[in-house]
Amino acid sequence: MNVKRGLWLFAIAILLGSLSHTAAVASVDLSSGIRYVSDTGSLSDCSAKAKAALETYLPGATESSPGSGEWFAMGQNIATGASSSGATVRCYPLAKGYVVTFICAVQLPANPFGAHALCLNIAHKFYGGAITPLAAMPTASPVPTGCATTNLVGSWVSDNDSKRTFTMQLNGDLTDNDGVSGNWIIDGSTVNLTYYGNHTLKLSPDGKHLSGAGYNLTRKC
Repeated sequence: MNVKRGLWLFAIAILLGSLSHTAAVASVDLSSGIRYVSDTGSLSDCSAKAKAALETYLPGATESSPGSGEWFAMGQNIATGASSSGATVRCYPLAKGYVVTFICAVQLPANPFGAHALCLNIAHKFYGGAITPLAAMPTASPVPTGCATTNLVGSWVSDNDSKRTFTMQLNGDLTDNDGVSGNWIIDGSTVNLTYYGNHTLKLSPDGKHLSGAGYNLTRKC
């Protein structure tokens, strides 16, 4: 199954299922920006972790075809019995290790959390990051501002080239001033930056500076 096609199919299924049970206005929240790279491990190792991470939050994770490394699971709204959330975790083998992507869809307002919150916890469960109870998360949160140490949201400029700038979003996406895109994941003060390759950086205690692997960036805040 093609990942993007599968995502849209279960997003549509979630929305149609919810509309058949309620007259309230419903929408589907999507998240597709989280990506993680491991320098070690096989495709089967990745698949085992993908299945376990999905089933922490959604029941009955299944592989689209044996050995494909693409895992999918859906959850139901307890009140209606209709599908109201789903996620796909896709493993791709590398010459050394693997890369894994996380895609989620959540029907709102049937869930007290958004798609990014679901995907973030599945990703953190996968690689051992911090887990936040989903039930405590609101359906919508304001975009963070300032130099928070828990995210990289905002505008960044290269200390070595003031014309090189980056915009980082809450869903883990980043875009440079030339339109080249990438991703970021933060775990404590360690940042995994996927941009022309995979890089490990450190966030300063004040949340204003990123450094390491040839990168020195300052956040405008």
